[in-house]
Amino acid sequence: MVKKSLVDRPNSQRNHRLYDVWSLVHFATGILLGALLNPFLAILLMILWEPLEILVLSPLFARHNIDFGFESLRNSLSDIVVDTAGVLLGYLLIAPHLH
Repeated sequence: MVKKSLVDRPNSQRNHRLYDVWSLVHFATGILLGALLNPFLAILLMILWEPLEILVLSPLFARHNIDFGFESLRNSLSDIVVDTAGVLLGYLLIAPHLH
């Protein structure tokens, strides 16, 4: 089996978009975590997800020819902004009704 590196993906390019389908997933996850956890912990977890996604999961999936987490810093930072918006919404609007 040939190992693929982050730069050795001839048929794909890094995701440079500010918003994409995954933004909805980030937003929904942020709402859920914001409703269930301390908002600082929720944001921290979601920020830590980004390097895990890019540096660990992306290379593992690439070995199986699956493009996942192959994104630019721009996309990663926009994911964090969307995550934070979701956490704030979940914490401010949903959490008070759960506790």
